[in-house]
Amino acid sequence: MNKKWLIAGGLLAASVVSYFLFFPAYVDTKWNYGFARPPYKVSPAAADLHRTLLVADLHNDALMWDRDLLLKNTRGYIDLPRMQEGNVALQTFTAVTKVPRGRNVDSNDGHLTDSITLLAISELWPVRTWSNLKERALYGYADLATVFRRSQFAR
Repeated sequence: MNKKWLIAGGLLAASVVSYFLFFPAYVDTKWNYGFARPPYKVSPAAADLHRTLLVADLHNDALMWDRDLLLKNTRGYIDLPRMQEGNVALQTFTAVTKVPRGRNVDSNDGHLTDSITLLAISELWPVRTWSNLKERALYGYADLATVFRRSQFAR
């Protein structure tokens, strides 16, 4: 009997550890996939034009993912090195506080569903963020402030 409990406990512990280690990265990859992979096919004329532009990106959900935005990442759409490569002059970061399951505007009423709760738990956000939308926004802001303090721009 003790051996069965030991095996069951070991499986449960392995499941919990796997959840925290792999679930966030798996969801990040599924939600933040790119359609094209480098090297990108860009005409010389388009590349020349792009170098003359100041690019503004007015929506970015990167704060909800556990990534270092100062390093070039293999997941997601944005980080500081790629922003600099892409000539991004203005970036707006959103504080994602709630995402209804299914993400269908016509059929979701926003009640009793929230995909961010599982993500917050799996990424070990503070407990106060698990059920409080304001705390999620404040947590995202604090994360962005930390990135800024660590960056070259804070010096």
